[in-house]
Amino acid sequence: MYVIEHALHIEKLASETIGYILGIDWKNSKSFGNGSTALSFNQKIQIIQDLKGLDKIDIQKFSDFMGIRNKFAHVLSIKTFDDFFNSGKNGADVKKNLIKYYGFENSEIDEGLKNKIYFYRLFSDLLQILTQKIAKHEFERGKKAFTSEYLLSVLSEVGNLENGDDVLKKAFKKVDPR
Repeated sequence: MYVIEHALHIEKLASETIGYILGIDWKNSKSFGNGSTALSFNQKIQIIQDLKGLDKIDIQKFSDFMGIRNKFAHVLSIKTFDDFFNSGKNGADVKKNLIKYYGFENSEIDEGLKNKIYFYRLFSDLLQILTQKIAKHEFERGKKAFTSEYLLSVLSEVGNLENGDDVLKKAFKKVDPR
């Protein structure tokens, strides 16, 4: 349940992030809502991975998370992180990545607890990545709005000057000499 509950939080935030970026009310969306026609969790994560600005490690963290989530959600015999990490090449690769990202110096920590901490840190990183995507998009949206409003204000004020039309014509010629 620990893995599934955390996966549900990531799926919700992935839907919110994509909806926010695309200007879609994700809760009422056929693609991102909770209805039977909604995209799968995997498809939503693939869209997130396609977004510009994610580095290879962030993309891999989403893949690792999905590998864990899918095994816990679909394989009855996977009950612990050790079960997952010992379930084959994918489990072993994910374990190696988690150690690379979050390795512990203290070997006195119980392996089960260590694995749970690895997963929680992976979850926390994904929350941060998704939250930053929303923040960056909001910043860009605000910057564009400010730039547009500022430009319109400057154009209006210059246009009101005695020789404003001439100044604007000269400025536009420098930008587009056609």
